[in-house]
Amino acid sequence: MSTDLRRAKPARWVCGPRCLRAPFVLASVCAILLLAACAGAPSGELEPPEIQYGFDVCQACGMLIDDPRHAAASLTLEGAAYKFDDIGDMVRFHAEHHTEQVRAWFVHDFGTEAWLRAEATWFVFGPDVDTPMGHGIAAFADEASAVALAQAIGADVFSFDEARAALAALDHAHH
Repeated sequence: MSTDLRRAKPARWVCGPRCLRAPFVLASVCAILLLAACAGAPSGELEPPEIQYGFDVCQACGMLIDDPRHAAASLTLEGAAYKFDDIGDMVRFHAEHHTEQVRAWFVHDFGTEAWLRAEATWFVFGPDVDTPMGHGIAAFADEASAVALAQAIGADVFSFDEARAALAALDHAHH
C-alpha cells in the first residue's frame, strides 16, 4: 500500500509554535538572572549600616545621631549592626558588651565625612576635640591630616587599638 505524498498532511507541532520560543525565553531569563547576580554580588567588603541622620539613635546613649563627622558603627559576628553618635560611645559600648564580638568597626573621616574602617584609621584624641558625647576622638583616613589637627590643638595621634586602650585607661582612672 503506497501513500500519496500529495495527500499527506503536513507535520503538526506537538506543542505548537511556542515550543520554539521556550528555549529562547529560558536562555534570556537565565542570562538576565546571571547578570543581575553578578552586578549585585558583594565584593566581599563589609559595609557600614546606613545612618539616617536626625532620626537614628545611638545604641549607647539613646541620643539622635546628627553629625556624620563623629558617627560610628559596628557589625558583630552574629550579624547585629550598631550605630553611634560618637566614636567613644562605640568603643565604650563594646567594652561593656564584650561578649558580642565585633566583625568590623566603622568611623567617619573628620574632614570628608567618608566612611572608613576604623582598624586602618588614624585618631586624634584630646580634650579640645569637640564631639557629641565629649569623648574627644576624631578619625582621619590619612596620618598627615591627623597629625595636623593634633599639632594645632596639642592632642595626640593614635591607631584604633591605641585609641581604644587610651579611652579604657581614662575610664579606669575615673572609676
